[in-house]
Amino acid sequence: MLIAALSQHFELLLLAYWGLACFASTVALLPLPGTASFRAAVQLAACRGKLMGAKLPHALGPLSDWTVPQRWFAHFYALGAVWNAALAYLLLGSHYYGLLPRQQQATCALALGLLQLHLTRRLLETVGLMRYPAGARMHGIAYIFGLSYYLLVSLSVLPAAAYAPLLTHAAGLLHASGSGLPPMQLPSPGWVVEQLAPVQLAGAAVFLAGNVLQWHSHWLLSRLAGRAKRTTYMIPRGGAFELVSSPHYLGEVVIYGGLVLAVAGQRSTTWLMLLWVVTNLSLAAGMTHRWYQQHFKTYPKSRRALFPRLY
Repeated sequence: MLIAALSQHFELLLLAYWGLACFASTVALLPLPGTASFRAAVQLAACRGKLMGAKLPHALGPLSDWTVPQRWFAHFYALGAVWNAALAYLLLGSHYYGLLPRQQQATCALALGLLQLHLTRRLLETVGLMRYPAGARMHGIAYIFGLSYYLLVSLSVLPAAAYAPLLTHAAGLLHASGSGLPPMQLPSPGWVVEQLAPVQLAGAAVFLAGNVLQWHSHWLLSRLAGRAKRTTYMIPRGGAFELVSSPHYLGEVVIYGGLVLAVAGQRSTTWLMLLWVVTNLSLAAGMTHRWYQQHFKTYPKSRRALFPRLY
């Protein structure tokens, strides 16, 4: 009974978490009257790298100067990849998973598999490809939020009814850990594909396309950083940079849009995640776009911030 009650409360916690995150980023994005101080605080917390000096320096009071190295972004993906793999291990080996309808089994396997691919790629990319300028920082609040974010994303794609069985299964494994843990039980990719609806397969394709767009954009940025001096920024060129200032953010929006389709839109938490990604990255892309326009007189006028021809 206790585990069931905790599971129900956790679902409410997830909804509150994503709802508050969406509210903050939406208010920070829209110039609503009476929200100037709140907008400035959220924008400062969202700043990193070249944007750190672009907002009110004291918008967060005594926390305004709390920053960490931007290269700590790797911590997000390391935590997310390990946590997602642990959840997949618990779920796929649980009695609860075996009782699910086949399509729901395949949906869970697909969602966690796609997230594992994305998080592992981002970890390898952040450590091996990205080149952060010397002294590049991000705000400490963004760092703490990022850690919590990557703990909750994987849980947010699973059915709410899975939380209690996962806790029970984890407790059982801990109790029996002296005799060793059973091997991970992975369904075959062919079986998973056979159980999915066409919209879910389309969602997986969109998810993968977003990953390709994001990787290519980061690759172009790494080449640019290799040509520039360590403390100098240049105008990005090539690929989707010819259309928008932040195609790596656009790739992230596509990724989460694909994830919503991959779970057939059945989880409200995934819709809230997508809304947060759109509003938060619209905010960040808008600040980046204005920074480029202010610092480069020759910045292409045809480029938009995030969405080609729209914004």
